[in-house]
Amino acid sequence: MSIRTKLFLSNGAVVILLLTSLTFIFEHFSRQMILEKIMESNSNSFSQMTENVDSLLKTYEQTADVLYMDDSLQATLLQEIHSLALQHTEYTELIVPLMESIRSTKEIVNFQLFTNNDTFQLGVVRPLSEAPELARRSGCDTSAPSYRSLRSWTLEKGAGGENLLRLSQRLNHLDMKACLFVSIDVDVNVLVDFIKAKDNPNQIVFSLSDGKVVFDNASDHAGVARLEDYWFFPEMTANDDGQLVRMADQEYLLTSRVLDSRNSVDGIQIVFLTQLDALVAGTNAIRTTALVLFVATLAIFVIANYVVSSRLTRRLVELSIKMRKTSLENLQPIQTIKGNDEVSKLGFRFNEMVQRMQRLIREVYESELERKELELKTKESELYALQTQVNPHYLFNTLNALRGNLLMKGDRENAKIVNLLAKSFRNVLGKSGRMITIAEELDIIETYLNIQAFRFSDRLRFRIDIPKRLHDVAIPKLSLQTLVENTIVHALEPSADGTMIVIRADFDERQCRLVVEDNGPGIPCDHLTAIRQRLETADQKKDDSLHIGLRNVHQRLRQSFGPNFGLIIESKLGEGTRIIINLPLDKPQT
Repeated sequence: MSIRTKLFLSNGAVVILLLTSLTFIFEHFSRQMILEKIMESNSNSFSQMTENVDSLLKTYEQTADVLYMDDSLQATLLQEIHSLALQHTEYTELIVPLMESIRSTKEIVNFQLFTNNDTFQLGVVRPLSEAPELARRSGCDTSAPSYRSLRSWTLEKGAGGENLLRLSQRLNHLDMKACLFVSIDVDVNVLVDFIKAKDNPNQIVFSLSDGKVVFDNASDHAGVARLEDYWFFPEMTANDDGQLVRMADQEYLLTSRVLDSRNSVDGIQIVFLTQLDALVAGTNAIRTTALVLFVATLAIFVIANYVVSSRLTRRLVELSIKMRKTSLENLQPIQTIKGNDEVSKLGFRFNEMVQRMQRLIREVYESELERKELELKTKESELYALQTQVNPHYLFNTLNALRGNLLMKGDRENAKIVNLLAKSFRNVLGKSGRMITIAEELDIIETYLNIQAFRFSDRLRFRIDIPKRLHDVAIPKLSLQTLVENTIVHALEPSADGTMIVIRADFDERQCRLVVEDNGPGIPCDHLTAIRQRLETADQKKDDSLHIGLRNVHQRLRQSFGPNFGLIIESKLGEGTRIIINLPLDKPQT
């Protein structure tokens, strides 16, 4: 698969995923926003309607309150009037004006008073036996009358079979034990017209505290059905904001409230049931718009992606073709790719790589020639080394012959010194490499000191005290011997007295210290400072011939082991000199 195809497909996958996600999010949040607006509007409308219905019922209850507070009416109904004429007089003068006043101000279908006073029952004043439910609920049908003030709304049937909403009120303000009642009948259509006047498309269910449905604008079951018979009743909760319910693949917004502002309306319920499909129909248009935008954007992207990917990969394809033509047999820079981006920089770097490979091939070829030439020179040097090895053997054989001649003549002292001289030459010339062990270095020193003891006789005394633990430690060849030789030259030769040279050592976990000390005349302070400064100078000056051996030893130690190692010179005038060599314990021998 070409890079152009990969680029096209990868960009397409990313954009399609992004567009799909954005379309889904846009449609989801648009629907959610519309639903929230519907629920908010529904909640406001529902709250307003319930308050209005509550206020409507309250107006009728205010009429009942007027009758409840009318003590003269209650006194008239409670007094025993055996004269029919007097009954008509009381009825005409008190009850009829009150009844006409009430009917003229309210849309009241019927107005009745109920009493257990058998001596005053006329017109709208009816015996309590005709309202047994009122008597039962108030306790007036027992020998121990209740003191409760009864007020309630019930659903009743009128003379013509129409539904009436009846407000019953006990009139016991004058006498708490009085069994007087008033019932005010209101046509249910008053409530129906009031609710329909709100022009609300919802299904509205109005039920009383006993569960009877007074009004249902989507059914003619009012007065027959009960609220618990509805399918949504198990999911009902008092919630002004509404809740989503579903039936038969239809989604509804269910809003309900139980009136509780007064005892008379306690338990009355109003239910809103809104079918959401009709209200959220606008989301279908949003969904269609989103799909159209999705398809249009996708089509535009496909065209743009093809054009852009083609333009981007055209020079990459060109570069790939040119690079494939390059091989070891045809290692030449390619033609420069125009532009100032990564593709052109890649071509430039490729040309740099080709040029460097050409240079490396040429260098390898030249180094191979040099290696062949070096091999020839090595063969020549090996032949020369074999030739030069003859010279030390000639020297050793000559010295051994001289020693044998001296022994034959009985000159044992000179024979001993010749033997020590031959051994010294053998130690110096026979040890290969620039690093030897301390044990080998001590062998050279001991031979050298024995030769010097023959020269200086009793003036030279020496002691070597090096622990065997340090015999295998590596040291630059002739380092310790140079210090001993320096002591002979600068401490022993100028002094007529005897000189004691001590070679000792101490060590810790990381390093050891070799000490060469004498009891000679010591070094003046200014001269000691100059020597220490020369030790740190790697280059030798023309006029600096003194102590060159010390500087060489110091620099060799630094180069071999690092700047923390080297020589330390200590001296006091008239007391002697001490030179210390610092060596690492873990440095391998080379």
